[in-house]
Amino acid sequence: MAESATVASTVEVEGIVHTVTGDVATSELGVVLPHEHVLIDLGRFFEEPTDPLEKEYANTDVSLENLGWVRFHHRQSRDNLVLSDVQSQIEELRRFKRAGGGTVVELTPACAGQDLSGLVALAEATDLHVVASTGIYLDEFQSEMTRSMSSQQIGERMARDIIDGIDGGEIRAGIIGEMGCSWPLTMNEEKALCGAVFAQLATGASISIHPGRHPDAPGLLLDLLSSAGAQLDRVVIGHLDRTIPEHDELVAVGRSGCFLEFDLFGQESSHVRYGPVDLPNDKTRIERIAALIDEGFEDQILISHDIAVKKWLFHYGGHGYDHILERVVPRMKEHGISDQALHKMLVSNPARLLALPTSVGH
Repeated sequence: MAESATVASTVEVEGIVHTVTGDVATSELGVVLPHEHVLIDLGRFFEEPTDPLEKEYANTDVSLENLGWVRFHHRQSRDNLVLSDVQSQIEELRRFKRAGGGTVVELTPACAGQDLSGLVALAEATDLHVVASTGIYLDEFQSEMTRSMSSQQIGERMARDIIDGIDGGEIRAGIIGEMGCSWPLTMNEEKALCGAVFAQLATGASISIHPGRHPDAPGLLLDLLSSAGAQLDRVVIGHLDRTIPEHDELVAVGRSGCFLEFDLFGQESSHVRYGPVDLPNDKTRIERIAALIDEGFEDQILISHDIAVKKWLFHYGGHGYDHILERVVPRMKEHGISDQALHKMLVSNPARLLALPTSVGH
């Protein structure tokens, strides 16, 4: 795996952040959730069940009657895979705001149902900063037009989304992602990743990666990105909770200089299995993060929930967007994680992640 000679600085980085309601200074972001989905359509994941009762559950709205089933079959419920009710999501995000939250990074790309007008409504109603993204998700979500484009054409389009506005509109993307990667990586996904590097070098924006579901995936992706010329200290390797269970392997990824993101907080049951690695509970996540802090990686760690389906929302019996602030942070303190390290994970690290040169888009 490529190693970077420069590890992320502890010094606060000045710059601007593109939000859906305009540019703000990094100092205004407050507590940041760097990997969430608020309005999204994952309908392409839908798997039709064969059992008659399960078919009925699959094609009705999520409710108390079928919630127990949905929790174990989340890809077999059409309604569970779509978050589109702006008013309901306003109430969900208000919980994060009341808990002390300041900013939500919404990593839903256009191919997965990005709703820019909805995000503006959410930001205005909750008084939260909302950052929209430009990116390309997994191969199965890509359009034929995207598949026909070269990596440079993909990169140019992403750069325009950041500099000029998404699809030529008024809202400018603030991050590149969520870049979907399968295991093994497909040709179209590799081409899109190279396009993301092109856009990063043109704008200075960070890249947020959804790695394939295998412990070797992060290292291979970092090697690919490094070969393409990416700034690895502005790359996020997400979903580490379900990808790499071994401490030494996490350390190896951290030595590249990238951001280490544990973004599945609250998902701590047998409801979902992500490939060959068992999903840890929050206590195990905290222990892994504490061990990385002891190794000196506190300037690279990010934490979030990656809420993308109804069953994880508070209104449907889930943990909600306030889970980290309300329940995880107190447990981190009990585990001996310092206030300084918490501030870095919640505030200064994501601010550095989102900081763009003041010249971008001007």
